[in-house]
Amino acid sequence: MTRTFRFTLLGLLYVSQAIPLGFFIVAVPSILRSEGLSLERVGLLSALAFPWLLKFLWAPLVDRFGSSRRGHYRSWILPLQLLCVFIVAWISRLDVSQDMGHLIVACGLFMFCSATQDVATDGLAVRLLHHDERGLGNGFQVGGYYLGQICGGGVVLLLYSAFGWTAALGVMALILALPIAWVVRLEEPRVPVEANEHVTWSALGRFFRRPGILVWVVVLLLWRAGETMVQWMVNPLLVDQGYSLHEIGLLVGIVGSLAALVGALLGGYWINRRGRRPTLLFFGTLQVIALTAFVLPALGVGGLPVFYCVVSASAAVGGMATAALYTIMMDRSEPATAATDFSLQQSLAAIGPVLTASGSGYSAMALGYSGHFLVAASVQVCAVAWVACFLYGDEATHRRPKEGDPTEGAMASQG
Repeated sequence: MTRTFRFTLLGLLYVSQAIPLGFFIVAVPSILRSEGLSLERVGLLSALAFPWLLKFLWAPLVDRFGSSRRGHYRSWILPLQLLCVFIVAWISRLDVSQDMGHLIVACGLFMFCSATQDVATDGLAVRLLHHDERGLGNGFQVGGYYLGQICGGGVVLLLYSAFGWTAALGVMALILALPIAWVVRLEEPRVPVEANEHVTWSALGRFFRRPGILVWVVVLLLWRAGETMVQWMVNPLLVDQGYSLHEIGLLVGIVGSLAALVGALLGGYWINRRGRRPTLLFFGTLQVIALTAFVLPALGVGGLPVFYCVVSASAAVGGMATAALYTIMMDRSEPATAATDFSLQQSLAAIGPVLTASGSGYSAMALGYSGHFLVAASVQVCAVAWVACFLYGDEATHRRPKEGDPTEGAMASQG
């Protein structure tokens, strides 16, 4: 299996997983706000992301059960990918303004399936990527995430404004089907069966007993909370300032996501050259500046050109920082519990964003958009300060895998 095939496969899978997230972060808030939904209710819709927050609870099942003949994680990924396609086809037949109850149920199921597919893909990625490939590999992962946001967010918004709901969701279903051909061709590396047979929910507890892990947990809780606070209120701000769905889709869903994709790839390249933790600290500092800059368009400074500059810069830096974060997360995942360890860390990294996003509408109403963005930047300052005080300067905490061992993943954390 060539390196190009591995990176392409993982990139396509991460694109498909990010489509529902882009759909809810970019497309749905804008569409529903344009239909007159209040800011408070727009903010509460972020609760549909709870399957991504709780996916670690069933991740041990993904690690333990799977077909050794068809590929352990492949036997999960393929049927889940097909199911996501069928669910989107169902959603496309709903009336977004009349069938709100059915829409929420269908979208909740869509998020559950995509979150479970993500668990399996993360486990596969830990086993497929060698230690020195993880920086660039996570650049592809995060880049795929933002490309998925383009498809699920910007593309859907543009198609919705031009052709309507059914056509937009139909295109989304076709994009979701693309990785299937690559998954069918995958020859997954085999590991001893007994390595998976003993995986239980106790693996979750063992993760928290690793030396120094609580410091890392705080980083995960804080790191993307401020960024998500900003993301969730940018689209309502644009709507309230009179911009059309077409303009919002192009700015946030296309240009912003493309900037994040480029940032993720650059970040993945930078990680291998500069090291994991120094890179995380540097990109986090840049994020503080980028999030603070949203105060300018919130105050009406510069109009659409300033929006383009701020959204693009923030997205690029966010892509860089996320690639660095995910690379360290992969290093902290054991081969036998790869899906569990990585999914648990992703869920921890989602707790802060989900909580802050759920309350972001109330914050924006109470403080105004500019005050809300300053609070978000302050949250990011706390995350960077924590990294600087407790993580920066520590020596490497994971031994490298042995040369020639394709299934060796990240080693246990020591700090």
